[in-house]
Amino acid sequence: MKAAKVALVGAVAATSTLWAATGATAGTNTGGAPLPAGLVPVNILNINDFHGRIDTNGQGTLGKNFACTILTQRDALGANTLTLGAGDLIGASPFTSAVQQDAPTIDFLNAVGLDSSATGNHEYDRGFPDLVDRVIPRATFDYTAANVFVKGTTTPALKTHSLFMVGGLRVAVIGGVTADTPSLVSGDGISTIDIGDPVAGVNRVADELTDGDDANGEADVLIAEYHEGGPYNSTTGTLAQQLAVPVFAHLVNDTSPKVAAILQGHTHQAYVYDVPIPGGDPSSTRPVLQTGNYASTLGKVSLGIDPVTKAMVAYSASLVPVTAYTPTCEADARWQAASTIINDAVAFAAPLAAQKIGRVTVTISRGVVNSAEDRSQESALSNLIAQQYVESVNAPGRLGGAEIGIMNPGGVRADLPFGTDGTITFAQAATIMPFGNTLKTADYTGAQFKQVLEEQWQPAGSARPYLQLGLSKNVTYTYDPTLPRGSRITSVTVNGAPLDPAGTYTVVSNSFLITTTGAPPDGFATLQQGTNYRDSGLVDQNAFMDWVKAKKVLSPSFKKRAVAVVATPVELVVGQASTFSVSGFDMMSTGAPHNATVRGTIGARRAWAPLATTLTATSALPVGFGEVAVTFTPSLRKFNEVVADAGLPATTTSVSTTLTLRFPDTATTVTIPVTLRK
Repeated sequence: MKAAKVALVGAVAATSTLWAATGATAGTNTGGAPLPAGLVPVNILNINDFHGRIDTNGQGTLGKNFACTILTQRDALGANTLTLGAGDLIGASPFTSAVQQDAPTIDFLNAVGLDSSATGNHEYDRGFPDLVDRVIPRATFDYTAANVFVKGTTTPALKTHSLFMVGGLRVAVIGGVTADTPSLVSGDGISTIDIGDPVAGVNRVADELTDGDDANGEADVLIAEYHEGGPYNSTTGTLAQQLAVPVFAHLVNDTSPKVAAILQGHTHQAYVYDVPIPGGDPSSTRPVLQTGNYASTLGKVSLGIDPVTKAMVAYSASLVPVTAYTPTCEADARWQAASTIINDAVAFAAPLAAQKIGRVTVTISRGVVNSAEDRSQESALSNLIAQQYVESVNAPGRLGGAEIGIMNPGGVRADLPFGTDGTITFAQAATIMPFGNTLKTADYTGAQFKQVLEEQWQPAGSARPYLQLGLSKNVTYTYDPTLPRGSRITSVTVNGAPLDPAGTYTVVSNSFLITTTGAPPDGFATLQQGTNYRDSGLVDQNAFMDWVKAKKVLSPSFKKRAVAVVATPVELVVGQASTFSVSGFDMMSTGAPHNATVRGTIGARRAWAPLATTLTATSALPVGFGEVAVTFTPSLRKFNEVVADAGLPATTTSVSTTLTLRFPDTATTVTIPVTLRK
């Protein structure tokens, strides 16, 4: 049985004092035991970052499993249960949903009984007008955001919260979307709205709902749904590590103590924490939870509320794995309705989805660490797409002129799996880049391009502190992650030559990155400072599919574009040993080999040395896999060879040359400009 919805309240005033009159709402985690007798239970089932995963295998199995898990858990909890979301329920979806602009996913969420959800950044992918004119009218649940305003005003552009009667209590669910949204979606699509701090938005509404003024709504229990979260999951990060990240600390430490539970999304992590409220009793906590992504788990929270004081006294919080649907669900009319929506969507998409457009020799994947996508890792697929951008724009009859291709990792939403025979279907190719951006070019100086690479280290406080760009095959660079921000890129090579800081390079990417409007896309502010912006008119998704058809067969390259060199040698002296560390030369994509050998070249003459076969992760961002200490001691004979190869006189005492390292297992090449001196 679902709780009754009381009202949909969207009023807002100027931001009020964060900590208003009521006392802190915190309790004791029961550790999964039943709530103490006498308390009113307020149960929450929570989802986040579903991204239209009603179907991933052409049979709708994942969506049907998810529906069954939701319905089974709701029936077990009984009355007093809300089913909520933390955003990104649509957008960046698999083909079955994306081909109908996620209409089947909205219908599915209606069928499983979703009550309310915060908007995520992907709800704005097709623009704010699409959200308010198409998505929200189709949904029977609320989409909320307390920090989205009509441009230039403090007037909320969406409902700020939902209000429900649960066990005789008024329960408010307040939404907040990441403040980074303007840098995550097309600026043109959200030009009529402003997006503020989600915590300030939630706190403002929390104050209004507890100020004793019935005119702007009142609530007994407050729940925050944030489309924002921490960068770690429960197995890779402790609460202390999460709190060291400013955006997470802000969410949990600065959210009003009136809020009983903080539910999160956006970062695709799975965690449950008990977090004390600053200034309150350290033995009392409130739950902070995120469920991962893609219908892998379901969040379950039970709040025990004192019916007299309306304070939360106890709670339990956990993640529930999504399991296979059961015969009981198959006989349930609610599940049947959700299943029918999935089956109809699969049937609609199937004829087009199944068309074969090419094949892969092996899986070509995104960056992967511990079996999970990792956007801080260089990937075979992002590099492949960056190369495709160059070739598509430079094809006969097209815009032309592109020298360097770049691809943002968040724009790559699926892998190209080998499967049973390597077939690439229309659906698989279409799912890789589902945003409908166009390919654009712009001109940048070499110095600006180097700055773009520096901006892979994201602005301080970002939930994802590093984002690895994919690059076309003609670009390599070295970096030293131990150096200060803004000076970590130590060398760049384009087309086999050192980057010319004063030269001009034409870069091609999607219109999300190559833009002049809105907030810096993914933090890459320099991409908005180019010249000669041109739009090819090619939609990235269509261009990719056409390119796959023309290529017929794709194979991944595991050749790294970026390798870390710490203590980079600037000068090599005859007879003197120079030792430095090289790391991150192993690509973390599916099937990528470990490099077992490195060969060194000064000038055009070669030497080689064995490489340790253990995989070592370095601690600095980005975490690099594969590490070796390299020592070079140039001989006089080597010096004379380099001088002769350069056509310089025998009396020369120093010569500019390159130190090149080659990793034969992947063809990764590291080029370091050096001065060789007697």
